[in-house]
Parts: sequence; structure tokens; C-alpha cells
Amino acid sequence: MQEQTNDKPTIFFMLAVMAFAIVLVDDRWVRVGLGLLPALLLAQRALMGSGVGPASEADATSPEDRRSDTGVREQIQDLLSLIREFYTTCHMVAVGQLEPAKAKAKAQVVEGKLNAMMASMLDTLEGDRPAS
Repeated sequence: MQEQTNDKPTIFFMLAVMAFAIVLVDDRWVRVGLGLLPALLLAQRALMGSGVGPASEADATSPEDRRSDTGVREQIQDLLSLIREFYTTCHMVAVGQLEPAKAKAKAQVVEGKLNAMMASMLDTLEGDRPAS
């Protein structure tokens, strides 16, 4: 909780400095400097955390606690492949290299593959749920 109380005043102060720099400073380079410095500090705080207190060891998950993503990665690769195939079909129709009837047939094939992929994902989800 101490981390949140230390962050709010600092963030408000940096935003006030940025507002002051943008609204009241006439010199262009001073305005850029006064606006850029708090913006960079806010970005650093957002990316690195506030730095208040050390990170606890209990927060990190061990490799054996992490789930395996191989099945998900394969499905994502299949989905990306289908998206590329569909995009290529649309592009070929747009430039006149493919007739609309053939494009429609290709789109139906892609739709069938997507439906099969969705059905297998739903079956997997149903199998993972505990019985009630």
C-alpha cells in the first residue's frame, strides 16, 4: 500500500510540471525540456515500477508452475496462416487476378478450417472444466 501512496503525488507533480511547461513557458527549448523530462520519468516509472521496496521472491512464478504454451502456439500459427490465406485471396480479387467465384470457394474453405479450429478449441475448454 505504501507504493501506491508514494506514486500518486509524484505522478501529479510530474503532470503539473508538464502542464506548466506546455501552457506558461514561452521559450521553445525550455518548454521541450520541461515537458520531455517528466514524460520520460513517467515512462520509466511505468516500465520499471516505482522502485519502492524490493520485489518479493514469492511474486515470481517458477518454471514448473508455468503452463506449456505449445498447443496454443500451434493454434495461433494455424490461425495466422488462415488469415494470411484469406488476405491473399482478398488482395488477388481486388487486383483482378482471381475471379470472385474462385475467391468465394477459397473463402469457404478457410471458413471451414476456422470452424473446425473453433470446435476443437471449445472441446478442449469443455474437457478442461471441472465436472459440477
